[in-house]
Amino acid sequence: MEKTWCIGPLQIVRELRIEEDCYAVIEGKKIVRFCKKDELPEQTGLVETKAAYKMMPGMIDQHIHGMSGADVMDGTESSLNTISKALAKYGVTTFLATTMTASETQIEHVVQSIANTKNNVRGAKIAGIHLEGPFINPIQKGAQSDQFIIKPSVEIFDHLNESSQNEIKLTTLAAELDEGHKLAAYLKNKGIVASIGHSDAKYAETKALLEQQLIQNATHFCNGMRPIHHREPGLQVALLQSECMLEIIADGFHIHPDMIRLIYGTIGEDRMILVSDSMRATELADGIYDLGGQQVRVEEGLCKLVGSDALAGSTLNLNRSRKNMKEWLGLSDMTLAKLTSTNSAKLLGLFENKGSIEIGKDADFYIINENEDVVLTVSEGEIIYENICAKRRVGDEFH
Repeated sequence: MEKTWCIGPLQIVRELRIEEDCYAVIEGKKIVRFCKKDELPEQTGLVETKAAYKMMPGMIDQHIHGMSGADVMDGTESSLNTISKALAKYGVTTFLATTMTASETQIEHVVQSIANTKNNVRGAKIAGIHLEGPFINPIQKGAQSDQFIIKPSVEIFDHLNESSQNEIKLTTLAAELDEGHKLAAYLKNKGIVASIGHSDAKYAETKALLEQQLIQNATHFCNGMRPIHHREPGLQVALLQSECMLEIIADGFHIHPDMIRLIYGTIGEDRMILVSDSMRATELADGIYDLGGQQVRVEEGLCKLVGSDALAGSTLNLNRSRKNMKEWLGLSDMTLAKLTSTNSAKLLGLFENKGSIEIGKDADFYIINENEDVVLTVSEGEIIYENICAKRRVGDEFH
């Protein structure tokens, strides 16, 4: 028999409205009911919160390299579990383990490790792999090592995807180097998201790709991209004019807040996805860290390659990103839920079960207090992070 428990009272941020002074009833992995206190099932475990607290849909980070001293490219279950548990502290319930440019042999080992251990992590769930590199443009390599950069290849991708047990869900590529658009077309046929990134594509060639619907996402928009010029608008303008999803790193370093305001004013709430692009230094002290074989200096949260001005990932978490967007743009909780959860769930084909708080969907959510800090995170009905914030009554065994 599946366990049943309840949580409330709180504000529940749903797709179309916010429920006030409400309780959510969870049965097994699913949300089965919203109700008031006098309608709660009897003899059921209860996590009692405060009416001022808010329940938000579990965040999805589709672009993250590492946290808390661990990196996806370590290729170990221990590192993946460290990242998974660290993410839970910030309201993330689902993520794509993101790779870096490296040798084909190393990437093969890493994606095999992810596939073999993805169901063993004890925090945020791994929904698959974001393959960032090696199919990028050296001109826009950013913090990626140029030693192993190669042109987009269906054969190499197919080999890596087979090694990952078909867990690659999103692939970054410099689409202008994809001869005959072969890889982009292959990804579309396989139902894998093709994301343009680390790209020097011009305006016209990007428009052509978008018109054929071969590109669905832009990897860390603005960063690792040909800059906008009044005589050659480049891929950024083409992307802004499209229906493509745009990843945004809202840490104040990668994109100026006023630029984010301009982007949001252009594309609206349905096409922006907040990502962290965080690396192993996240949560740790300033110093020198490894990122995909590159040495990175972290000073006051800013990450740069040693000996270079190139940005190298971030020390951002998605709850900080959400707070920044609320402060900078004055966005509502319902809009922020789209930017941190709904839009990514739709892009990745997860929206049937994730991305919003609704009856019949997975019980993936986090609770924030009056200071917007995460005090509880739940993934598929299981508490994966808890700060001391709630009272329990009846049937403690539910957690």
